Amino acid sequence: MEKLIYLIRTRASQAGNTLREQVLDQVVSQLSTAGASEISVHLSDDLVGIAGPMPCPGSELPMRVAISLWIANHDDSPALEQILSGLGERCDGYLVTESIYSDFGQRRGAVRDWPAGQRSPGLVTVALVHRNPALDERSFREFWYGHQSPMSEQLQPRLRYVRNTVVHPVTAGAPPLDGIVVESWESEEIVADIQAFHNGDLENLSVMLDSVDTVFDMAKLRSIAMSEYLLF
Repeated sequence: MEKLIYLIRTRASQAGNTLREQVLDQVVSQLSTAGASEISVHLSDDLVGIAGPMPCPGSELPMRVAISLWIANHDDSPALEQILSGLGERCDGYLVTESIYSDFGQRRGAVRDWPAGQRSPGLVTVALVHRNPALDERSFREFWYGHQSPMSEQLQPRLRYVRNTVVHPVTAGAPPLDGIVVESWESEEIVADIQAFHNGDLENLSVMLDSVDTVFDMAKLRSIAMSEYLLF
């Protein structure tokens, strides 16, 4: 089995409820019929009240949908991309390796008790990360895995952390990308409050900035607030 993530960019003016209905009521069942399993949907829909820590600037077409799924063989991905082609203005797909660094209830909060398809409580941020060009690929992964992940686990009040390392794009013309990080939070208020976002200690912010400046290309970093719908 292989994991794919598709990032859909579409107009900011597209209504969030319409986007949600299209994805959850139509696209998910079509993807499942085409062989996808363990589908996760992240949406910039009408149930999200903030943009996120580092949203797409106005010069970019915003990333409004991220769909993660598993498939037996990513060589079969064109069938999935045909389904997704009408969802937005652009669809970029990536083969990734997944690490569920921490899951619901593992370090804080409650274990998942809501059914498949129901919106996850709180808020999710989806971050698109690029390697700092000062690091080679091995050094980047070692720092990201060995320092950034455990450090941020201690310094931030997140409920779940899914780290996806990009292997390579699967759609023509998809721009280079090194990682896609999905983090779950208790509320919008925590994400919007820089102090609460770092466990109430602004010194934690200095530690965090030192780390992310070292490992990521900050000019390209995007972190977007989204609703989450787990279809498994």
